[in-house]
Amino acid sequence: MTAAQLARVAMVLGALLLLWGAVSLARRGSGGMSDSDRFLLPPIVRDSTDSVIILRPADTTRLARRDSAAWTVNGHPVAKGAVAELFAALGDSTRRTELVGARSASHAGFGVDSTKGVRIRIVRGDSTLADLVQGNRDPALDGGYFRVAADSAVYLVGGSLAQVLEKSSDEWRDRQIAGVSADSVVRIEITRGKRSYRLDRDSTGWKLIPGGRADSAAVAELLGGYRQVDAAGFASEAQADSANFARAERRAALLRADGSPLVTLTFDSTANGFWVKAAGDSVVYRVDTWSADQLVPADSALKEQ
Repeated sequence: MTAAQLARVAMVLGALLLLWGAVSLARRGSGGMSDSDRFLLPPIVRDSTDSVIILRPADTTRLARRDSAAWTVNGHPVAKGAVAELFAALGDSTRRTELVGARSASHAGFGVDSTKGVRIRIVRGDSTLADLVQGNRDPALDGGYFRVAADSAVYLVGGSLAQVLEKSSDEWRDRQIAGVSADSVVRIEITRGKRSYRLDRDSTGWKLIPGGRADSAAVAELLGGYRQVDAAGFASEAQADSANFARAERRAALLRADGSPLVTLTFDSTANGFWVKAAGDSVVYRVDTWSADQLVPADSALKEQ
C-alpha cells in the first residue's frame, strides 16, 4: 500500500471516529449524562429506609416502615413478602439496563414525562435516597422505562422492578383475614340466613347438631379452608359504610375447648359476592361466592352419608 493510500485510510478512520463521537454526544443530550450507560441507583437497604412513596396521577401509595419487621401501606398492614420483593427488585435493577433516550423530548413517548410518569421517592428521615420516574412497560413486558427525576436520560430496566411498582395500593395490602389450626377447634357454629347449626368434636369425631354424625372428610375440608382465609379484595370507604353486619346473612365462629372464639366471621351479601368482617378487625374484606360457600357451607354438605 502506498503512502497516499495509507493517508486516505487514515482520513476515513478519522472521519468515522468523529462521527461516532458526534452520535455519542447526541445520545447523551444537552442535560449531561453520567459516565455509565447503565441505570445506577445508590445502595438502598430495607432496614435503613423509612418509606417508599409511589405518586400516580390518580392516587398515592405510601409504604412506611413501622419497625424492623413490619411495614404498612397507606396505614394498613403490607402483604407478607411484598416489601422484600420490592427491595430485591431495586437491588436487581442494574443487571439488565439499556440507555434508550437522552433528551427530554423523548420523555412523553416513553411515558416518563411529568404528565404520565409515576414518581417514586425512597426516603430515609429527611433524605431522599432515590427519586425516580417510571413510565411505560416495554413491548415484551419484560421490564419498563425509568429515569432519575433530575436527569433526562431514559433507561429500559429489565427484571421485575416495573411490575412490582405497578401494584395498586390494595395489591400491596395483606389479604389474610384469618388463620386457624384445625387441632385448636372443638366447636364450629354456622348461620346461613334463618338456619343455624353447629359441629362438636368428641372422642370419636364430629357430631352435627342437629343431624347426628358428621362426615369427617367434609369437616376436615371445612377446617382446611380456615387454615388461611384470604380475601379477594377490600371494600372502599363508602362500601364499608353501607355494609350491614348487624343483620349479617351468614356467620361462622370457630371455638376452643373453653368456648372462647378462635375466629368469628360475619358475611354481608353483595351482587357479586360477600363483604366479610372478622371480630376485632375494622377492615371490611371482599370474598367471592364460592369462597363464602366453602367457609359457611350448608349443613347438608356435612352430613354423614
